Amino acid sequence: MQIIDQVVKASPPGNRPIVDRVSLTWDARQKSRQKLQTAAGKEVALALPTGTRLGVGDLLPIEEGWIEVYLAPEDVLLIRPRTLHEMAFVAYQVGNRHLALEITEDGLKTLYEPALVSYLRQQGIPVERAQLPFTPIGATSGHGHTSSQ
Repeated sequence: MQIIDQVVKASPPGNRPIVDRVSLTWDARQKSRQKLQTAAGKEVALALPTGTRLGVGDLLPIEEGWIEVYLAPEDVLLIRPRTLHEMAFVAYQVGNRHLALEITEDGLKTLYEPALVSYLRQQGIPVERAQLPFTPIGATSGHGHTSSQ
């Protein structure tokens, strides 16, 4: 099994071709150490620097070329608030539950949570379960919480 210890965030340097791909969930893209199976069935091990987050289009070097990172569909809720008030209410409810949130043109997305579905439906807010890629706010911005002393 080949061990990958670096990631390229831009266009690939040199003439090495993209030879394979790996589709990863949001959770899997947060892990810097893990075993992966590519679309072609090749097993590779990640040993990236701690804190490395993979994003769509990132390239992982292997002997034959590059493995490109794709977003895997995930079990999410697609919430479609109709008003600014509903948007703020949903954002509050998702944040209050410490769930990740993605804001898209189609609405808000969060990972599937049965209790949240029931609650939003009771409030009359349109919500549906779907299989879609998920990249929440902060997943690519380097956002983190720090404490000041």
